[in-house]
This record gives sequence, structure tokens and C-alpha cells, in this order.
Amino acid sequence: MKQNNYLIPRRSFLKGTGVCMGLPALEIMGPAICHGTTKTKNTIPLRLGVFHKGNGIDPANWQATGNEDDFTLSKNLEPLAKYKKDIAILSNVSNQPKGDHYGAMPLFMTGHQTRNPGYSFDQVIADHVGTETQFKSFQLSAEPVDVRSTTLNSLSYDKEGRGLFVERNAQFAFDRLFRGLGDTSVRNELSSILDAVKEPASSLMKKASTADKTVLSNYLDSIREVEVAIQKQEQDGASRPHLEKVGSEVIQLDDFPSKMKTMVDLVALAFWTDATRVASCIMALESSRRIHDFLGLKADFHWSSHFERNKKLTEEFNIANTWYVHQFGLAIEKMKSLKEHDGTSVFDHTVLLFGSGLSHGGKHLGANLPLVMAGGKQTGLNTGKLLDYPDQPPHANCLLSIIQHFGVQQQEYSKSTGTLDRLFTRGA
Repeated sequence: MKQNNYLIPRRSFLKGTGVCMGLPALEIMGPAICHGTTKTKNTIPLRLGVFHKGNGIDPANWQATGNEDDFTLSKNLEPLAKYKKDIAILSNVSNQPKGDHYGAMPLFMTGHQTRNPGYSFDQVIADHVGTETQFKSFQLSAEPVDVRSTTLNSLSYDKEGRGLFVERNAQFAFDRLFRGLGDTSVRNELSSILDAVKEPASSLMKKASTADKTVLSNYLDSIREVEVAIQKQEQDGASRPHLEKVGSEVIQLDDFPSKMKTMVDLVALAFWTDATRVASCIMALESSRRIHDFLGLKADFHWSSHFERNKKLTEEFNIANTWYVHQFGLAIEKMKSLKEHDGTSVFDHTVLLFGSGLSHGGKHLGANLPLVMAGGKQTGLNTGKLLDYPDQPPHANCLLSIIQHFGVQQQEYSKSTGTLDRLFTRGA
């Protein structure tokens, strides 16, 4: 793989649309944005990884049974058996009783069932912990775009409620994460592009409408951000741990399972190399129509989620859901295999959240959401537990608990009424 193979499409994109289309062009420049020095430190940071699986679940095959310390995994959760001491299964964390696919992903990330997402919890954390990494946060998706709604395609939203860019191309994701500002030719290339587009954008600002001025203002701010990043890289020679150990063999695109493995591995490698400390991965979109033929299934995923009174659909739906849980298990396994400088693993310093914004897939329920958290011995997560909350606290309480655990001094979030007790045993 050539080190600069992603520079050509970015340059072509700029030439194709012209400098007046600056904001989308700058999104393409995203690979090289850096928010500060990333020199290796003795203190290993806490990371957050979010994995989303759409279409809800079949409650009868999801719910673990037993008590807090002595519980039995369900059929769907069985792939996590070897990680039982590393996970916390949340039960009865809820939201309004009725939802829909279009609002379920925002619910998962904001605790609010809506088609107009606000500030997602991962970005609250990213804005707090992401100032020293190449990427404040990184968003991946194993699925293509669903054109029906923006809320079917994004998990992460900034303070203004704008959906953040999601990388769906595994090769581009690899290049953005591991072929960035550390390369002198990349920095020179970007400097040249920035010089070329800055003046036309400034001139256009004088003629722009009010709405366009907002877009152009964001664009010019982004240009300055990249310029500062380049200057810091030149001055500091910022290095990232383990970067020289990441090879292009991680890219596997033979089929959907291969792509899924690649995306999961990229999250782990991004944490290992300190490219980012906050990452999300859409494993399956809400209302995903994927046919999991590699599992021998025939019904599309969304259709099988409407499994009531249909034995065949019930079987297919549960096979697919169990497979996604297995992929989450592979994320844990990968992070356990990557060793830090002190002998601990990436997983030891990572909090993971897996689940869906719907419970019963066919009835579109928001009560008792399917949520699993995982984390290593340095995270402070209360693992090896089945945490049942009989009073059905809102999901926003879970999100606020995570936000606070990452050091954000915030007492409310979305529709929270407090935090979840027993979720964490200590501060980060």
C-alpha cells in the first residue's frame, strides 16, 4: 500500500467542486486534522468505544437471568461467556415506552427519542478528553448510507446538533488514522491546499447570504485549526505510540464479516496508537435491510425484527443478533491483545458500550434497552455484574454516569434524573 494513496482523491475532490465548496472539501481533509501534541506519556488515558446494533432484540432471547453476582447469560449473550468477568449487563434502563427506528439511534446516544438530535454523550466526553489526540473523536460504520434520514446514519452529534462525519470506507479509515500529519509530504500537501482555498473563501464571505456565512465561518475556523495542527506537528515532531507496528494487513474486505472485523480492529488500533480516545462504530443501522446470507439467513434484518408469531423470523433474528454480540466480543479480544508500554492492555484502559436504541424490535419499544458495557481493570467499571434497575431509570442516567466518569463536571444530561448506582466503582 502506498503511503500517500489517499492524497489523490482528496485533491481531485477539491478540484472537482472548486474552492467555493470549502466545507465538504475540508471534511475530506479530515485525515490530517490534529488537535495537539500526541507524545507518548507514562499515564495511559481512559478511552471510550461505542458499538451500535440497530433493530432492537427479542427480549426472550436477550435477558440474562439470576442476581447481580451470580447470573446466567442468555442465548444472545452467550458469545460473551469468556468475558463474563469483564462485562456489566444493564437491565431495565429505559426510555419512553414507544419509539421508532428514526429516533432510536439518537436515543442510544442522547437518551432522547428524537429526529432532531442534540449534543451526543460521546461528544460531550470528546470535547473534554480529545484535545491532545490527532482526532478528537472518530466515527466508523460497517454499513452504507441510508438515504431516508440523517438520523439513520450517524451516532455522534456536536454541540449544535450537527451529525459528525462517519467513515464507511475501511481503506480511507485506515489512511486517515495511520497515514496523517506524521508524514512531511502530507503536511506540505495540506499547506499548499489551504493556501489555495483560504483567499477565495474569504472573498466569498463578503457576498454570502446569512446562512452561507455560517457555513463559510465554520470553514475558515477549520482551516485555522488545520494550520495550527500543522505548526504543532512541525514544532513538536509529535509521535504516537506503536504507530510503526500498524500494517496495512488489517484491511480485510472480502465480505461483510471481514469488513466488520476490520472496523472493529480499527477502533482498537486507534486507541492503541492514541489517534483518538473516543470512537464509535455502527455495526448495524436502525432499520438495516442487510441480509446475513453468510449465516444462512434469508430475511433482511429489519424484516426479521418483526418476528412476532413467526417462528422462522424469530430464529433468524436471534441468529443475527447473536452474531453481532460475537463481534462485540471480538472487539474486547482485540483490545486485550494489544499491550501498552507498562504491560497492561488497551482493554484495561477502555470503557465500551454496546447495544441498541430499541428493545423489542418488532414493537419498537424503548423500555429495558439492550445494553452491555465492558471495561478492563483500570477503568473503574463494575464488571462481572448483572445490574438490574427495577425503577427503570432513563437511559440518560446511564449516559450521564459515563460522562461524569470521564471527568466532565456536569450534573445533568438530556432527560437524566440522576446517575446509575453501582455502574462504576471509582472515578476514572
